[in-house]
Amino acid sequence: MSDYLLETRLKEENEGLHRRARDSAAVLQKMLESFLPRFPNYTDHTMLHSMDVLEYSNILLGEKQIRRLSPAECYVLIMSCYLHDIGMGINQKNYETLSEKIDFGDYFQTHSRDDTETIIREFHNEYSGLFIRKYADLFDIPCEEMVFAIVQVSRGHRKTDLLDETEYHDVMTPYGIIRTALLAAIIRLADEIDVGADRNSELLFDSSKVSTDAGKEAFGTHDSILNVEVREDAVALYIKPIAPRYRDLVMILSDKIQNTLDYCREVVSLRSDFCITQKSVKLIDVE
Repeated sequence: MSDYLLETRLKEENEGLHRRARDSAAVLQKMLESFLPRFPNYTDHTMLHSMDVLEYSNILLGEKQIRRLSPAECYVLIMSCYLHDIGMGINQKNYETLSEKIDFGDYFQTHSRDDTETIIREFHNEYSGLFIRKYADLFDIPCEEMVFAIVQVSRGHRKTDLLDETEYHDVMTPYGIIRTALLAAIIRLADEIDVGADRNSELLFDSSKVSTDAGKEAFGTHDSILNVEVREDAVALYIKPIAPRYRDLVMILSDKIQNTLDYCREVVSLRSDFCITQKSVKLIDVE
């Protein structure tokens, strides 16, 4: 357990920012749960997942490095953990208006514009960024520099180029510096390693209602990973495949996590004087 290191550090350094983050978390719980009816075949993107991402961020950084973060960085990382998946829960009106601002590239050359759910899932980090900017006042974000940082770090949990210094540069605020590339790399890795069986909480999901092959594979893969342990030098996945074919799927997921780990280590090394100490993903069979 991380003992809420980021939250404790923020409260010690700036009670006002801590209060803003705490109040936003209370507002966000219902908003994040709105994704459930629209995406019955996708794994958890509610506040439970956001809290796990925050927990993994705490562990990946560790107490010594968290003590080196500015209050602004603690606030931005906490808020981004809460908000990074908010794009999954947008309503139809926001989907239509926010879509006008997204560069879809050549996506629609091979995909239908009518498949709303797939579009949202594929670009949900971009919808999250646009949603955060649109409703920044609702979340009581105190200044434009922090709005920008939270947008970028939330977007950065997938796909974006964290080595692009025009997109991910250091930002100065009245509350201290924000190293956006560092924070985005941490949240990307934290999000990637939230793959354990508890990702599909029985409090939220009835797995018997998962209807697509891809959904069944995703749920089954998570169910085959009993626990995720972040060690000092590795990320350990304790596995017990629920059926023989899921061993291969777990191995594919493990390779994906390793690629993300390698990339995020590089970003943190090149763009900050912090480090990610974990170097490998290990699979450990549980009898």
